Amino acid sequence: MQTKIYEMITLADLFSLANALCGILSVIVLLQGQTQLSAQLLLLAVIFDSVDGYIARNFGSNDINHVVFGETIDSLADVVSFAVAPSIILYIISGVNYIIIPVILIVLCGILRLTRYNASLNNYNQPVHTFVGLPIPVVSFTLAALILADYINMILLFILMIIISILMVSNISYPKVKEKRMLLVVAIITLLCIIPYSNTILFKIPSYLLIVCALMYILAPLITILIKPDDLHNLQDKLSINSKSNSDTNDLFKR
Repeated sequence: MQTKIYEMITLADLFSLANALCGILSVIVLLQGQTQLSAQLLLLAVIFDSVDGYIARNFGSNDINHVVFGETIDSLADVVSFAVAPSIILYIISGVNYIIIPVILIVLCGILRLTRYNASLNNYNQPVHTFVGLPIPVVSFTLAALILADYINMILLFILMIIISILMVSNISYPKVKEKRMLLVVAIITLLCIIPYSNTILFKIPSYLLIVCALMYILAPLITILIKPDDLHNLQDKLSINSKSNSDTNDLFKR
């Protein structure tokens, strides 16, 4: 069995480590009073998490040791950036004792979701077009968008984060967005929130658009119920476009 780290680690794993680094730095800079930068680092962690999946699918090794190593390091990085970091940030910015409830739920449900993902990898051998449960990066994505928009309502955060935590460990199906134009729009909006001063110069419109994107995705299962069957079929075709290999199975439960 291979045990040398430098022989096991791949390019995708470096992006996973960058994801975790952004998560821990987001907490550190918040302790230094830099709330906006903290939120931007959370969004940067989401970007690294998205990129590491793409690199692993298209440029990664098929060796079982590399696959297991990569999935493990990715899940551990996600715990840092999308469970522990947002929980600490939420607790620090809240200033209220009852926020401890969603803080605990985010961490526990995040760990449970990622554990379910790791335990279920071998149960699927066909391409899939949905996630089981809400993807864990939504936690940091939503919290960061609210912070950057300066919309910190403790009652809203309390309720929203509890709902997100429950949805993460649910069996509700969430779409895997493959529509390139849609992804490009979200990527541009996210970058406008991360680039220094651009969100402020644009009157915080990018951060408000991120909130809309986050809420639309969280409510996606409800939206699909309300859409007519023919329209829903067309939408699913668009969202599942370019699903071309069994490697997509590795995204079933997570990002």
